[in-house]
Amino acid sequence: MHEIPAFGVEARRWTVVFHREAHNRFFSLIALGHFKHVSAIAWLPELSQWWVYDVGFRRTRLRVLVDGDNAKATISAIVRGNAAVTVDVREDGLPWLRLGLFCTTAVSHLIGLSCSALRPDALFRHLVAKGGLVSDDGIQEAPDSG
Repeated sequence: MHEIPAFGVEARRWTVVFHREAHNRFFSLIALGHFKHVSAIAWLPELSQWWVYDVGFRRTRLRVLVDGDNAKATISAIVRGNAAVTVDVREDGLPWLRLGLFCTTAVSHLIGLSCSALRPDALFRHLVAKGGLVSDDGIQEAPDSG
C-alpha cells in the first residue's frame, strides 16, 4: 500500500458501467433505450481498494472493496453482460448547476462531465464521443452464416 497524502486521495479514473437490465419493471419502462442503469467503478492504488458508486431512486451506495478475489468476483458480476466506458475525471467546462439526482446525472457529476444526459444511452454516446475506452461483455457474436 502507498503512503496516503495528508489531503487524502481521489479517484481520477472511473469505469462507467451501462447496465442492460433494470432492477425492476418500472425502472425498465422509464429508462427508454438500450441501457437501463448506470453505475461507476474506480481503482484506488494508494488504498488497494475498488470503489463502486451506484445511484438509485431510493439512495446512493458507495461500496468499498479491498482488492482480492472477493472484489474481483463482485466487479465481474457488475460488468458481466454490460457495456463499460473508462474515462479520466475532468475539471474543465463544468456546469454551474445540475438538475435532478438520477444515476446518469450523478455519474456525470462524479466524473466532471459537462453533459446533461438524462438517459443511460445518451450518456454512453457522449462518453464514447469524448474518447472513452469501451468494453462490452454483453455483445453477442453474430450467428455464423456459412
